[in-house]
Amino acid sequence: MASSNSTESGTHSHGRCAGPRMYCYHNEVAPLRVVKHNSPNQGRQFYGCPHWPQKTCGFFKWTHEVQNVDDLQYMVLEKNTALIELEHEKKTLKKEVEELKAENEKLEDMVAELSIENTETRLFMEATMADKKLAVALIISWVFLLLFSS
Repeated sequence: MASSNSTESGTHSHGRCAGPRMYCYHNEVAPLRVVKHNSPNQGRQFYGCPHWPQKTCGFFKWTHEVQNVDDLQYMVLEKNTALIELEHEKKTLKKEVEELKAENEKLEDMVAELSIENTETRLFMEATMADKKLAVALIISWVFLLLFSS
């Protein structure tokens, strides 16, 4: 359903209208009209309700206002397109963040696992070193025992 100030772009002619198609508040095509009475606006073009003057809905737009509306509608379309692109980029980045969080969690688990292995290896090496020191001390004590006991 077209709104009261909606337009359809086109170059085809609608009666005397060669520009965008405008709709009045009755949701009917508003014809392009020209001010004919002697006034400062004489000769200016405007869109008005097709039921004027009998049961007019009050719809009225100067043609230059329609051009401004078209320009604004184009700007809104550009902004909406940019918003859609940003939303898509936001979804992509969210997905990437989730993937990075999962990878980070996996890496943290690996670091914790390696830390445990490192601790176990260090404890094993310390125990082995203690065993070696004990073995060396025993050998030295046997050597002294053999040397001084004879």
